[in-house]
Amino acid sequence: MKIAIIGAGASGLFLANMLYGKYDFTIFNNGKIGRKILASGNGRCNIANNNLDVSKYHNNQLVNKLLVNKDKVFDEFKRLKIYLKEDSEGRLYPISESSLSILNILSKNVIDNIVDIKVTKIDKKNGKYIINNMYSGYDKVIVGVGSISSVVDKDIYKFLDGINVKFNDFKPSLVGFKVKNKIKAISGVRSKCNVSLFNGNKLVHSEDGEVIFKDDGISGICVMNLSSYYAHLNNINKPYIKIDLLNGNKYDNLESVINPKLLEYISKNNINPNDFRLDIIDTYGFENSQVSKGGIDINSLNDDLSIKSDPNMYFMGEVIDVDGICGGYNLFFAFLSAVTVFEGLK
Repeated sequence: MKIAIIGAGASGLFLANMLYGKYDFTIFNNGKIGRKILASGNGRCNIANNNLDVSKYHNNQLVNKLLVNKDKVFDEFKRLKIYLKEDSEGRLYPISESSLSILNILSKNVIDNIVDIKVTKIDKKNGKYIINNMYSGYDKVIVGVGSISSVVDKDIYKFLDGINVKFNDFKPSLVGFKVKNKIKAISGVRSKCNVSLFNGNKLVHSEDGEVIFKDDGISGICVMNLSSYYAHLNNINKPYIKIDLLNGNKYDNLESVINPKLLEYISKNNINPNDFRLDIIDTYGFENSQVSKGGIDINSLNDDLSIKSDPNMYFMGEVIDVDGICGGYNLFFAFLSAVTVFEGLK
């Protein structure tokens, strides 16, 4: 069996290692390989999480089906000699704390199978696939090109033209918010607090974490998690962020509780420290997002991640309309979907 893999990202490289020595395969990739692997965990590679749960994902009904293969992902980590350590919140990293370590492991055996080319067209003739009118004879095509987050190149999906599959529009997720409020005076301040996303008067999601104030907005892991819920809102209605700088507590003096720069700002502007509201203008966009909401509609897929219109074409990773919160969940989904495809090929 001859297989074409589109994309040398997390899912593509992981699948290639499972195929290595068993099948004839070619990986088609335009430019740098393993981009999201290198960026994960601020270069430390947050590869997975010990607190895996479908509630950490949107469109989680597909994740729920795929989690039957969870242990096989960790078995593959062991086979590849990827040794992990856990932090206090269950996030898993390589012991080296280097994303490059993971990319080196995943690429060393399959680097010679990578063709540096942008796929723009996939045809099918006599039951075989042809890539860009040049590379032919493939029995299976497996697509793992990721999303447009941090790339902003919608042309990477041009080859899907003519393929009978539903594609949902992308929206940036795991990204900071731009706000209407003038907060440049507290740019650079970090504050551990409770943050809540409201759409109109309806609470969407709330969690504790560190907020990072910027010239025109806010960021931080908890804020990015809120943005993933924001991306899934159907009707946006005067959205805002409520920040409780005191985490539900009351104090008769705030000098040792709130950052001095931030305390000066809220005092000058008569802001209630338990109810600091920031009106959302927008997110910081695809170029600053870690993942995207959108992609191949899960209802277009079979349980083995082949598409219903063509059981010899598969999709995996972030190109599927599944996204999760921060903490290694999105990278793990890429690996999980690769294992699912591999199991379907047997």
